[in-house]
Amino acid sequence: MIRYIDLVLVIIFIAVAVIFTAQNSKLVNVKFLQFESIKFPISIIVFFAVIIGIIIGLIYHFYVVYKIKKGLKNGKEKIWPV
Repeated sequence: MIRYIDLVLVIIFIAVAVIFTAQNSKLVNVKFLQFESIKFPISIIVFFAVIIGIIIGLIYHFYVVYKIKKGLKNGKEKIWPV
């Protein structure tokens, strides 16, 4: 049952991404301090921002899981907050 829910959520996410890409094809450039990028569609910029956020979230998640497992191996009772 949960696999079907995951599949439906992935399909909805992909549909939203495709609609967002189709509606936001305007070219923009990103400026940070004195640096400026070449022009990209705004949907590509948002996509990369989401991917970077997911990667940072996964790294943090695995770090917290590692700290909890390490705390359990050492016999510490208090493992939260990490």
